[in-house]
Amino acid sequence: MEPGRADRASAWRAGLGAALVAGLAAFCVLRLQVVTDITAFMADVADPKLAALSRGMASSELTRTLVLSVSDEQGDPDVAIAGAQALADRLQTRSEVAWLRTGPGELHAEAIHNLYYPRRFFLLADETGGLQDRLSDDGLRAAARELRRQLGLPTSGVIKQIAPADPLLAYPAQLRRLEAAQGGGVGLRDGHFVAEDQHALVMLATRSSPFDAADQAPLQAAIEAAFAEIDAQSGGRLVLEQSGVARFALASERSMREDIGRISTVSLVGIVALFLLMFRSPRLVLLSLAPLVAGVAAALAACLALFGSVHGLTLAFGATLIGVCIDYSVHLFNHHMLDPPRGGPRQSARRIWPGLLLGALTTVAGFAGLAWTSFPGLREVALFASIGVLVAALATRYWLPELLPMSPKPGWIQRRAAAGLARMVAAMRRRRSAVAVLPAAALGLCVVGLPRIEFSDDVRRLTALDPEMLEEDERVRARVSRMDGGRFVVAFGADEEAALAGNDAVAVRLRAAQAAGEVEAFRSLHALVWSERLQRDNAAALADPSLPARLDAAFVAEGFRAGSFAKFFSDMSHGPDPMRPADLAATPLAEAARTFRADIEGGEVALVTLLRGVGDVAALQARLADLPDVRYFDQQGMMQAAFGRYRARTLELVVFGLLAMLTTVWLRYRRLKLALAAFAPAVLAAATALALIALSGVTIGILHAVALLLVLCMGVDYGVFLAESRHDPRGFDATVLSVLLACLTTVLAFGLLAMSASPALQAIGVTVGLGVLLSLVLAPAALVLAGAGEGKDHG
Repeated sequence: MEPGRADRASAWRAGLGAALVAGLAAFCVLRLQVVTDITAFMADVADPKLAALSRGMASSELTRTLVLSVSDEQGDPDVAIAGAQALADRLQTRSEVAWLRTGPGELHAEAIHNLYYPRRFFLLADETGGLQDRLSDDGLRAAARELRRQLGLPTSGVIKQIAPADPLLAYPAQLRRLEAAQGGGVGLRDGHFVAEDQHALVMLATRSSPFDAADQAPLQAAIEAAFAEIDAQSGGRLVLEQSGVARFALASERSMREDIGRISTVSLVGIVALFLLMFRSPRLVLLSLAPLVAGVAAALAACLALFGSVHGLTLAFGATLIGVCIDYSVHLFNHHMLDPPRGGPRQSARRIWPGLLLGALTTVAGFAGLAWTSFPGLREVALFASIGVLVAALATRYWLPELLPMSPKPGWIQRRAAAGLARMVAAMRRRRSAVAVLPAAALGLCVVGLPRIEFSDDVRRLTALDPEMLEEDERVRARVSRMDGGRFVVAFGADEEAALAGNDAVAVRLRAAQAAGEVEAFRSLHALVWSERLQRDNAAALADPSLPARLDAAFVAEGFRAGSFAKFFSDMSHGPDPMRPADLAATPLAEAARTFRADIEGGEVALVTLLRGVGDVAALQARLADLPDVRYFDQQGMMQAAFGRYRARTLELVVFGLLAMLTTVWLRYRRLKLALAAFAPAVLAAATALALIALSGVTIGILHAVALLLVLCMGVDYGVFLAESRHDPRGFDATVLSVLLACLTTVLAFGLLAMSASPALQAIGVTVGLGVLLSLVLAPAALVLAGAGEGKDHG
């Protein structure tokens, strides 16, 4: 082909590649929808019902609720109340706020009376035995004595008003249940919620999940700004404390974002400086990013097309993973500059293509196992990484060569580095016995270190919680609920009535557990509403034709006048229907009722009972065991067990990925010795990295297991690149330099994560950093020991 024509064809191909990438980018911009729902990455609990509840709780009313506590440094509750009210006024109209309360409201007492008093006939007793006892002759005599006792108290005014229509005192008993359900030390002062007589409270719920930073961050900023202004107006004497899941989610995200931003800046500067030093061309530095851009655009477009959105963690993890594809560009640059063929960059790309393709396929094989998990988020990561890696490899083969100069001149440092590394490998070939010490030492570390591995699946180790924030959260929570976080008893039902029936039974069992010392206290929706069936059982028992005469006789025997309680039975005949949860909607109890409910998949209803001071878990579980669709739920324990299963499953998938990688490499070389020389160093490097981590006293968690996939994928790439160049002396020099640069860029990109304050990022950084450094040493050692490149290879 004539030079001018060839140049035009090359320019056309370069433009076509740029147009395709631009089209994918435009599609992504138009369709981009990033979601942050944490449930996509939550571990599956073994019990399907509890698994569904765990996902539902992530965005339930309970987790979306914030409690703001305002106090005065000088202890004046009126100043605190004024500050809390001013803060509430500023937050009330925020779009992120679903509801906000500073007190029960003016109609609280009237609303409660109108709700429960007409339905007192439905609320006499919540178990069959108790109902029979109360309506027996002895029970009626006891009720008469109790009424007489209460009428003699100084606070008998209300009792005197309701006694003629409620001699069994069902309504006062319901008021006591409501008071007990309030829990904590919350009281009222001038219509405001006040805890411990000095902390004015503002309670609110957000519309979005506490893990949705897009909504939670502006609200948190608004809270801080509004309080700063109010505090300044009060002379700086106010103190604001908060409790809520969203604060910890935001703090963790902010910490990780700051760490990643700082470390990414250092990494980018280091990588750019390294490339400028090696290639002496800003143009080549920019061109090295072209395959990466193509891979990210294609992967993102695939996720948006298949799933309609992409998870934020997929973007973070996936983009980091295919960031290793910059190694493909470096591999092409070194071969084209140090060993340029006559056909120019296209010929260079064609020559290294088998190794690039094999490296890409082994990476895809390594991550293919993630597609078999039950985590939607991890399946998305698997797709993102696989598409990204393959497209980056294809872009390196077919697009990047069209952008490169025909005859670039290698720099002095590049030539000297390649020659020095080649001499080092040659020296290794002359001293194989010494080289054998390297894998032997790695095996020795594995023998010593791997048995010392201690696994930890405590999800709290994934984040570094601020101790002061944690203490503040516990203080505020204790003022409001004084219930244990993450421990519940849950009643499931196909519909609301079925769940309420289970919840009624739970309340009865928990009262017995409380009396036996198995649990200190509990809060339940049962204090607000019972199942319709239980209410009708109460009404049916009171409709006994013999009851009016027996009640009259029992009360007369205790000194009351005959016929004093005729109104009780006349009201029964025209009372309202039993109460349903929907009847709470227009009352001040609506928000409290919603905190006990979690809607889960399939339309099933879950009613949650909060616990405090569980002393004997086994005894409590045994007490609840015969109740259908009732579960004891320890969120921390169950998530820990779930993450343990997930860690074990991930390690199984790592083994599956290893077999897929080995099969792929063997199909390429059809020689076991050579396949092992390309494959085994990555496995040994990953195992040795784990052994070193174990010997340092660090426990192994889920993220160490996930990071192993990165080590294996990159380590196998190093082995494959070296094996592909084993019969090409000049090409081998370029390959060794490429492997060194790939290792250095990976350490800069990943290893620096070990400096993060986040345990999750530390785990990834330490594992990947150690693994790739060990792969850099072991990959050429394995090739030398296998005798590859010295005459004919033997299988």
